[in-house]
Amino acid sequence: MCAALPGLPALAAPQFDLTVGLEPAQGSLSARALIALPAHEAIDLRLDARHRVTSMQLDGGALRASTEGGLQRIRIAAAKQPRQLELRWAIRADAPDATASHRDTLTAFAPQIGEAGSFLPAGGAWYPLPFDDAGPLLHRYRLTVDLPAEQRALAPGDRLVDTLRDGRRTVRFDMAQDSEGADLMAGPWVEAERSVRSIDGRPLTLATLFHPDIADQADGYLDAAAGHLARIEQTLGAYPYSRFTIASSPTPTGFGMAGLTYLGIDVLRLPFIRHTSLPHEILHNWWGNGVYLALAGGNWSEGLTTFMADYALREAQGDDGARAMRLDWLRGLSALSPAAHGSLAGFGGRTHDASQAIGYHKAALVFLMLRDTLGATAFDSALRDFWQTYRHRRAGWQDLRAAFERASGRDLGRYFALWVDGGGLAAPSITNAVAGPDRLTVTLQQPTPHYPLAVPLHVRIAGETRVERVALHGAQTQVSVPLTAGCAELALDPDFRLARRLAPGEAPPVLREATLDDALGLTVLPGDERLATAARTLTAQWLDRTPTIVDAAQAPGRASRMVIGSFAAMDGWLARHRLPARDRDGEVVAWALRAPAGGTLALVAARDADALAKATRALPHYGQQGWVTLAGGRAATRGQWPAATVWTKTCVR
Repeated sequence: MCAALPGLPALAAPQFDLTVGLEPAQGSLSARALIALPAHEAIDLRLDARHRVTSMQLDGGALRASTEGGLQRIRIAAAKQPRQLELRWAIRADAPDATASHRDTLTAFAPQIGEAGSFLPAGGAWYPLPFDDAGPLLHRYRLTVDLPAEQRALAPGDRLVDTLRDGRRTVRFDMAQDSEGADLMAGPWVEAERSVRSIDGRPLTLATLFHPDIADQADGYLDAAAGHLARIEQTLGAYPYSRFTIASSPTPTGFGMAGLTYLGIDVLRLPFIRHTSLPHEILHNWWGNGVYLALAGGNWSEGLTTFMADYALREAQGDDGARAMRLDWLRGLSALSPAAHGSLAGFGGRTHDASQAIGYHKAALVFLMLRDTLGATAFDSALRDFWQTYRHRRAGWQDLRAAFERASGRDLGRYFALWVDGGGLAAPSITNAVAGPDRLTVTLQQPTPHYPLAVPLHVRIAGETRVERVALHGAQTQVSVPLTAGCAELALDPDFRLARRLAPGEAPPVLREATLDDALGLTVLPGDERLATAARTLTAQWLDRTPTIVDAAQAPGRASRMVIGSFAAMDGWLARHRLPARDRDGEVVAWALRAPAGGTLALVAARDADALAKATRALPHYGQQGWVTLAGGRAATRGQWPAATVWTKTCVR
C-alpha cells in the first residue's frame, strides 16, 4: 500500500498524498487525495459538507459518504490488509474579509480564497480529516499545490519543491512527523530567506512571506526570529522542524502552526510585534505544535508559552517590567466574576478576553508559582524531559505534572488538583500582627479552597526589607519575625507572584478591569445620535457580552461601568457626579477611574462621532492601560496610573 506514497514509512495511522489546484481569482480549489489506510484500524474520515465530492473509491470500488452535523463522513471498517481511498472534491469560498475583527478570526474555520490571500485551516475539514473512537488522529502527509505564478503557497512541513512553469507555480510540502493536519495558506507574497544553524548543527531556513507593501520589514523580522530561536533552543533543545516562516494575512489573524506563523498585515506593521507575538509563535513549535495537546483535559500550551516567551522577555529586561506584567495579569483576573473563573483543565482556546485571562495569564502564573516552589533547575529539567518524551505526540496537564514530579521528587497532586482542575484565585491576607518582647508574630489566612501557597511576606524594619516565604497550605498559619524594638512594616506579595485576587484599592485601575466584568453597565451620554451609534459599534467589538444599560443620571456605585460621550457631555457628567475632571486631550481619550463607592469606570470621550468610529478597531487593544489618547484611529499616548506598595505598620510598645 505504501507504494502509493513513495518515501513515507508505514505507520498505524492514515497517510495522505494531497494534490491541490488553487485558483484565487475564481475563489475555487480542486483537490485529489490518495489516503493509505492501515490494516486492522477502523477510520472515520470527515470532510466539510459544503464541499462537492466528485469521486470516491476504496481500492477501486465506489464508496458513499453520509452527512451528519455539517460533515460528510466516510467510515472505513477495519480490514486485514492495508487499503487505499481515492477522493476528489471541489471547494468554492469567499475572499477573506479585510474588515473582520481579530475576535472574528478566532473562531472562523471556513475556507477563504482570494487574490489578496487564501486560508484553509485544517480544523475546518477542507480535506478529509481522520478520526477514530478517541477523536482526531495525528497523521503525516504530502501536499502538492498548483497555483498562479504570482502567488506563493505555505503549509506546515518541509518545502521540497517550488518551481515555475508556463505561468503556474508548483509547491510541495512533506510533513514527515505525526502532525495535527495541513493548514494551507497562499498569497501574493514576496519571499525573503536566511539560513541559520540549529543548536544540533542542522541548517535551518528562516523565511518571510510578506505582502509587497510590508516586504521592507523582512530583514527586521528575520533578525528577530534568529535571536529568539537561538534563545529558546538554549533552554529546551533543538528546533523540531527545518523551516520557520512568518507569513502575512489580509485579515487580523494571529495563528501559529508547525514551522510557521500567520499574522495580519496591520499586526506585522506594529514595531513591537517582533519582540512580543513573534517569540510567542516561535515557542509554539515546542508547545502546541511540537508536543500536541491531549484530546481532553485542557490547553496547557498557551499558558506555558506565555510564561516562557512573553514573560521571559520581560524578566530579561528587568524586575520592573516583569512585575508590571504580573500586576496586569492579576488586574484582569481579579476583574472576572467568580462565575467566569473556569478551570485551566476546561480551557480549550482563546475566544474572548476572559478566556485569555484564564488560559494564558492564570496559567502563566501557575507555572511561575511552580518554578518559585521547585526552583529553576528542577523546573527547567522537567520541561526538557517533557519535550524529549512527548515531541510529536499528545500530552496533557497530568503528563506535565509527572515530569515536574520526576524532576523535583515531590508529590504535586494537590497543587495540580487545585490550580489546574479547580477554578478561581487564592485570597491570602494578613489577619493579625502581634509584637512581643523580641519578635513579631504574623497570622496569615485564606478562605476555602485552601490553595498550597508559598506566600512572599515582605518585612521592612529600619528601612531594610527581608522576604519570608510562608507556607500556607490550610486555612491559617503563623510566622515569627525577630523584632526587638521599634516598628515593622508588612506587605503580602507586593511583587504579585501569586495567582490571587487583588485586594480592593491594591492597584490603580486599568480599562480591562471594567470591560472584563460580566456585570458591566453601559451609559451612552445623550446629545449626539451619530456618536451614540459609534459608541454602540465600539462596545459590540470591545465587550465579550451585552452590557446592562444604565441611565446617565445614576451615580457611579460599586459596579463596573463604561461611560461614552462627547468631550462636553463627559465633562458635564464628571462634574455632576463630583468625579475628577478629565486631564487629557486628543481626538479620543479613554481612561480608567475608581469611583468613590469602589466601582471601576471605563470612560471614553470623543471629539465627535467620526473620531470615535476611527478609534473603534484600536481601542480594545489598550485594555491594560490606565489611560490612552488616540488620533486618526491610532494611539498617540498611553500609560498606567502609578502603583505603590501598601504597608501595614506594627510597633513594639
